[in-house]
Amino acid sequence: MRRIPLVLLALVLGAFPALAQTGPSEIEIVDINGARYADGGFVTMVLELRNLAEAPDPSQVRITANGETVSELEVLNLRESSVQTGVVLTIDASGSMQGAPLESAKAAAKSFVGEMRPGDRIALVTFADEVLVVSGFTNNVDELNARIDAIEANGETSFNDAVIQSVALFDAGSASDLLANVIVLTDGDDTVSQAAIEEAVAAVQQSEVRVFGVALESPDFNPVPVEQVATAGQGLFLSTPDPELLSTLYDQISREIGNTLVARFVSPISTPGEVEFAVAYQGLSASNVFAVSGYAVTTTTTTGPTTTTTLAPIEGFVAESNSPLELGSLVMIAAAGIGLTLFLFLIILFGREDEDDPGRFAKRLQAYGRRGPASEEKLPFLQRLPLLNRFTAAAEEEVRRRGLLSGMNSTLEQANIPMTPGEAILAMFGLAAVGGVFATIFNGVIIGAVAFGALLLIFLFAVRFTGSRERKKFEQQLPDTLTLMSTSLRAGYSLLQATEAVATEAQNPTAREFGRGIAEARLGVSVSDSLQGIVDRTQSEDFEWAVMAIEIQREVGGNLAEVLQTVADTMRARNRLKGEIRALTAEGRISALVLGSLPFVLFAFLWFSNRDYLLPLIESTFGLIAIGVGLLLMAGGIFWLKKIVDINI
Repeated sequence: MRRIPLVLLALVLGAFPALAQTGPSEIEIVDINGARYADGGFVTMVLELRNLAEAPDPSQVRITANGETVSELEVLNLRESSVQTGVVLTIDASGSMQGAPLESAKAAAKSFVGEMRPGDRIALVTFADEVLVVSGFTNNVDELNARIDAIEANGETSFNDAVIQSVALFDAGSASDLLANVIVLTDGDDTVSQAAIEEAVAAVQQSEVRVFGVALESPDFNPVPVEQVATAGQGLFLSTPDPELLSTLYDQISREIGNTLVARFVSPISTPGEVEFAVAYQGLSASNVFAVSGYAVTTTTTTGPTTTTTLAPIEGFVAESNSPLELGSLVMIAAAGIGLTLFLFLIILFGREDEDDPGRFAKRLQAYGRRGPASEEKLPFLQRLPLLNRFTAAAEEEVRRRGLLSGMNSTLEQANIPMTPGEAILAMFGLAAVGGVFATIFNGVIIGAVAFGALLLIFLFAVRFTGSRERKKFEQQLPDTLTLMSTSLRAGYSLLQATEAVATEAQNPTAREFGRGIAEARLGVSVSDSLQGIVDRTQSEDFEWAVMAIEIQREVGGNLAEVLQTVADTMRARNRLKGEIRALTAEGRISALVLGSLPFVLFAFLWFSNRDYLLPLIESTFGLIAIGVGLLLMAGGIFWLKKIVDINI
């Protein structure tokens, strides 16, 4: 007889649509965005109100910053705002869900998808023997419904792994800006997960994802794990024994997610530092500390007819302004930088030109003798500037003291740059300093120092690249040059006359170098030494062999024309073989170029398109270590590929 009341009680409880675990009402600041703070203190704040009996009233929200009331406060409901919501629908697809439970779960999920806003994103995850991400984040309703309809029930239950995988979906860069929520539905205990329930709870607690747990109860089902996950994720735990009521539970979760407010306001704190933002709503309160950059504040004080305007100083911030004073300052800075750059170019390119100067080629000959008494010579323009002259001399002396003078001269000679080492150092440091000053003005001291160093490296690379290009041109013209010398010798010319014929008829840089050799020979240097001077300037190994052959022929005798022709034919065959090898190794060289540049290009693309995705790599110690190891491995790989395709002949 006593069993009848118990049965009636069970029937009454089963008649309720669902049992929900609801805690006390609370409010939380889930996000503060101060990206426009420097434009005047504008802040966007996202507030979550939980376990409310009715929809929140935006007019009841009060916000303060360090105890001061904010201004221009505007509070919107989530549906009225532009904040995007992300929801992962995680559905149990194990064998126990076959039939009515799975069909009701599909209907509830499709109903939830139909209520989403165009800007919201939903992902779909199922779990049985293993976890399957059926769909990534999308707002395509038709695609989501089709994927939901395709879910089939079979296998065991991997609830713990599904929770961990669902939470991890928000770590992707495309979902990092979404308001994160997970709805997980199951009807049975976990049976095959690799992770324990403690690991799933820890994963939820370590994330910023709000998790809602829905339990489709049966007599043998223990809903405690689902409740633990929902509690850790500060969401709702809902349960029902009736599959038909799942849509009602999903509607309740949708309303709970919608109890989110987006506030926009102007902060009264204008100085940089940490600010405590506090929010209050009908007896509920929350606070959060946020670091702000500071912004310009204009205060006007009127005493009689006089008006005084004061700008509050801001540390590390350059405010945008249309005032004539600031615009004029920027114009003056730009004009000074451009003027300094032009001044340096004029010094280097035209500094030593005067009316009696026959040209740069003649200036090179001045190293071998004077054209007249010293008292009649005019000092070069650069030497008439004491400060620059001292800097140039000091730089050249430092290069000479370190034993780098010959290498510096050789590099400048190869690149055909008519400057001394001191002048080259002055030019590179001056231009790099101009770029560093501009970078410092607009981006800070650290960026300025980096820009200064980078420009120096770029100038050094440009000089070496120019010299390497001139040397390659010289070596490509060398077979024709030796053939011309051989033909001239067969026609009865002397070696000096043959060299002069090359200087007259060949193309640059061969004509230029042989012309200088002829000038040296006419000033008393032997023909062999003048040709060796060409070797020293061009650093051409091929021409060094030709000069060596000439020296041997002069010592032992023989037909010099035939020797030069043989050397020319040998070099022409070597150049042909080099071209064939270069064609055969083109694929390897392109692969090295692509593989070497791809990480940097991809990094730059992500930096400008999705910077938040890269920030953990740059800001964490492990990420910096990974970058360092990656650069070392890349350097090793590039060196390896270069050794593979670099074949010396």
